[in-house]
Amino acid sequence: MNRSTKGAAGLDRHAFDRARGVFRLRENRLPDVAVHALAAEVMARLERRAPALPEAHPHRDDIAALCDALLSPQEDSAADMVLQARLDGTSVDMIYLGYLAGAARELGVRWDEDRATSAQMTVAAGRIYAIMRGLRQSFVEDQFLRPVQHVALFASVPGEIHTLGVTMAADYFRRRGWRVDLKTGLSHHDLISAVEPETYPVIGLSAGSERMVFPMARLIVALRIRNPMAWIMVSGKITDLVADIMTLVDADGVAGDAETALAQMQAHMAPVPQTAVMHH
Repeated sequence: MNRSTKGAAGLDRHAFDRARGVFRLRENRLPDVAVHALAAEVMARLERRAPALPEAHPHRDDIAALCDALLSPQEDSAADMVLQARLDGTSVDMIYLGYLAGAARELGVRWDEDRATSAQMTVAAGRIYAIMRGLRQSFVEDQFLRPVQHVALFASVPGEIHTLGVTMAADYFRRRGWRVDLKTGLSHHDLISAVEPETYPVIGLSAGSERMVFPMARLIVALRIRNPMAWIMVSGKITDLVADIMTLVDADGVAGDAETALAQMQAHMAPVPQTAVMHH
């Protein structure tokens, strides 16, 4: 994988920059310990992704070079390398499960051997996450097809005790023809495990207080690693309490009521080809 001289212009820069901002300690209102926890979530979940690739695994030297770029003072170095690989014809499967997951594993080894600091791991995790988000259209085009019917996951953020609103929203969407899987009252790990077999094109998350910002951000990070093409909306009272919640947790949409949520989700799904089928 050769280093690009073209920069990261081929990425979705809006998604790339917003995702990168989630991990910037000086810009993010989350405590440093929470940002480090988000970084750990990225690394741990990527390391567990099975490398079931249809092509040869990346060479160890390429993985090492990507790790060096992820830790480099040059902020776009790793994104440039990944973009060049895409331009050279590398599949999105290989980028995700080969290069990025491989880099996460190698960085874990460096951490264990004291060759990378906690601050460096946070920087690298943020860059990996931003690259994944920047390539979101590639995930949609190369790996996933959306369903004929509108399908969504609705869930309360782990730790949220008020679940009536999300339950009522699920019923509202079902009456309008959506297939909605509802998950409430689950821990973070149990929720991720429960949705592991599915590939949802739309995910709605509900929370009711400011203290749920970090659990919501952590959940979104985990869900995006499992399902990079998902379009994620946040709702509930938290949308009134935290004005910039969408940016803070890297969501795609925000809605304070079911009608607004329906309008946004319908708009998102509107251009879906009617001949598409869902891949699990």
